[in-house]
Amino acid sequence: PEFVWKCQSGWPRSSGLHYLQMRTLDFIEAWTKGRVKFERYSDNEIVPGYEVWKAVAEGVIPTGVACTCYAMSRVWTSGMYCSSPGLGPVEKLAFYHGTPDVAKTKDFRTPVWKQLEASIAKSFNGLVVLPSAMQSTETFLYSTKPINSIDDLKKLKIRSVGIRGDVFKHAGCSVVGMPAGEVVAAMDRGVIDGAEFANFFGDIPLGFAAAAKYIYFNPYNAQPSNLQFFINAKEWAKVPPDLKKQIEEACFESEKWSLAECLFLDILQMKRAEQEFKAKIAIIPMDVGKYINDKALDFYSIKRKEVPELDAYMKEYEAFFAPDNYGKYVPFVKSLL
Repeated sequence: PEFVWKCQSGWPRSSGLHYLQMRTLDFIEAWTKGRVKFERYSDNEIVPGYEVWKAVAEGVIPTGVACTCYAMSRVWTSGMYCSSPGLGPVEKLAFYHGTPDVAKTKDFRTPVWKQLEASIAKSFNGLVVLPSAMQSTETFLYSTKPINSIDDLKKLKIRSVGIRGDVFKHAGCSVVGMPAGEVVAAMDRGVIDGAEFANFFGDIPLGFAAAAKYIYFNPYNAQPSNLQFFINAKEWAKVPPDLKKQIEEACFESEKWSLAECLFLDILQMKRAEQEFKAKIAIIPMDVGKYINDKALDFYSIKRKEVPELDAYMKEYEAFFAPDNYGKYVPFVKSLL
């Protein structure tokens, strides 16, 4: 191989997120026909998971894979590309990567994606960010208590991070942050009443269904996480143009593949969650879903006045999903699936 890169994920080796991102590395190795190989590491094997973006930017490791919300300490708007309430996975793919004639050109850089690239590069020493995996909708909440009303939700102590955590706070919920490895034990001990983490198939083997009596999905809005592959700027500069193109295409194909994989594995885990772990899978009451959606939009409208990059993001959002653009077609997504 021309390049052998160390790559660490932000996740435990047993998590579904780590699984998806290792498939991205498989795609790159196959797409480049062995010109690129990876030495693979999981959370804390080189650096803590939250520090992978920083470690790659500073050259501690040449490449990494993680979600964008782990970059929020330097680029707040990066959290919008993660599990921020509002868009489902299909709409996100269209918004971030739906350039004209994309099936032929493989050009995945829409204006809003270019915003992410520019802000990450500016704040992380020129770091190059590429698509990796688009999850299915993340579970709205794993809860030890039933949620039948807005008041029920607001009484819970919830583990949440990123912009979803900010929205829960804005909605009047009690929110605490904690590493993924502590969440299940915290629910078991009653330290927290509920938690969000990732999408369904990866959460169940980690013990979320065993700890929570209730597993809620929110049909009113969705919040899939965008997972990214990123590479140190100096390392990327060494890569010849033809190989760069192959790596970019491999990452884009991996992102599209991952959504189908998530949907397939999610439904298989639902039966296990109820029959083996005795959890109840339910749809959150629609008034609760609408309440969170309304609070999210209100939070964004306030925050965009403080963060110019968010204002630029929201302008692209409003243009793309305008009624005379793609907004009218969003209700058809469920029928397409």
